[in-house]
Amino acid sequence: MVIRLRGSARQQGVAYFWALLMVLFITLGLGKLLEDMRTSNQRAREAELLYTGNLYRDAIRQYWQSTPVGARRYPEQLSDLLHDPRYPVMRRYLRRLYPDPVTGQPFVPIPAPEGGVMGVRSASPRQPVKVAGFRADQHAFAQVHSYQQWEFSYAP
Repeated sequence: MVIRLRGSARQQGVAYFWALLMVLFITLGLGKLLEDMRTSNQRAREAELLYTGNLYRDAIRQYWQSTPVGARRYPEQLSDLLHDPRYPVMRRYLRRLYPDPVTGQPFVPIPAPEGGVMGVRSASPRQPVKVAGFRADQHAFAQVHSYQQWEFSYAP
């Protein structure tokens, strides 16, 4: 004896299967979109880190070069770049102490061998996305494995 089911009884569950499949595709698409946004945000922070680090490097270079020959030295602390204590008039090399764009915290100062601060670096242990296309004075950044190794220092 063969029992024949009507058309609607045979197709129960097909709409549920397609709904689950659509949820799967939407979830995969959103996951990829969020990953792309995260990478894009990290690239933007890297670009800002490079810009801000170069501001510090240039400010330290200007501080060092504005010292009379024979007594040239680095700033004792980063706040000396805001107001140079060696001159009676206000001399600024930076408008403010910019935070590290990757961590949001202050930059870590790099001490100079003869005292003072010769540069700054990030405190972030994260791995950079950018691994090529650096300026000539930043070519060493291509071989490093964390932002902590991106050092923005001035050495005459």
